[in-house]
Parts: sequence; structure tokens; C-alpha cells
Amino acid sequence: MQRDYIEQFILDNRESFDSSVPGLKAWGEISHELDRRQSRRMTFWKVSRAAAAVVLLLACGAILGVYLSGSQMQQAAQLEEIAPEYAEAEEYYKSQIDQKYQQLAAYHRDDFVEKDLARLDKVMQELREELLVAPKGKEEEIVKNLIQSYQAKVAILERVLDRLQEANPEMVKPAENEETSI
Repeated sequence: MQRDYIEQFILDNRESFDSSVPGLKAWGEISHELDRRQSRRMTFWKVSRAAAAVVLLLACGAILGVYLSGSQMQQAAQLEEIAPEYAEAEEYYKSQIDQKYQQLAAYHRDDFVEKDLARLDKVMQELREELLVAPKGKEEEIVKNLIQSYQAKVAILERVLDRLQEANPEMVKPAENEETSI
């Protein structure tokens, strides 16, 4: 009942309540307080969105890294399963290439050789990827092409070393140094 009495009193005296208008200073303070609260909320949401974006990017990067490292390991395992003779030949030619690179390190070399070898590496990577999805029967042909690519890389390095030796006969090849010191 008391509520009805208060409501009735307000309705009866509405005009006297409406006649008082707050000053401009009061409205300014109210407006300023509302803006400040809204500004805090906006800042909070901006910071929250930025933090969420960073967390999302880090999570995507981690997932992608795990996926790529796993697929490379799987790719190596599949190559050995598909063509075990290729894995043995690949190890042999990699050791030959490493040895030639070590010999080449004693000489000043040009970038054009590196560019050619990089292109050859790119072709070899494409062949490896093709080997993983190759239909039965095509695998042997792809393996032969890969081995030929390794042979070509070794031949290129040998040719470069021979030409450098011809141009600089006073320089002794690192492999000859090792043999004479034994």
C-alpha cells in the first residue's frame, strides 16, 4: 500500500518535480562521467581483442609448425618405404656433395654456381614430393630421375673444382692435402 501512496504523490505533484531543471554544469559532469565509463569499456575491449588475436596467431603458428615438422618426418619415412635403394643412393651422393663443397670452400667461388645448384635442389625437392604421390609403377622412374639429379650435382661440383684447379694450379686441393699428410 505504501507504494501506491508514493506513486500517487508523485503523480499528483509531477509539475513541481518537473519545474526543477539541473544546470549546465551538472549535465556536463554527467556527460563527462558517462564518456569516461564508456572509454574504459572501449579500452578494455580493444586490449582484449588484441590479446585474443596474439594468442590465436601463436596457436596457429604452433599448430602449423607441428604439422610441418611431422609431415617432413613422415615424408622421409615414406621415401624409405617407397624406394629403399633411393635412400642409400641419396646418402652416398649427399656425402659426395658435402665433400665437394668442402673442397670448393678453399677457392673463391661465384654466385652463379650457387644459383644453378639451388635450382637443381628445387627440382630434386619437387621430384621427392612427386614420388610421394606417384602411382604404382612410376616410382622407379622418379627415383632414377632423383639419382640422376644427384649425379648431375656431383658432376657440376667436380667440373667447377677442376676448372678452379686449372686456373689456380698453385693451390692444392684439400683432399690432396689430407692424402699427403697421412
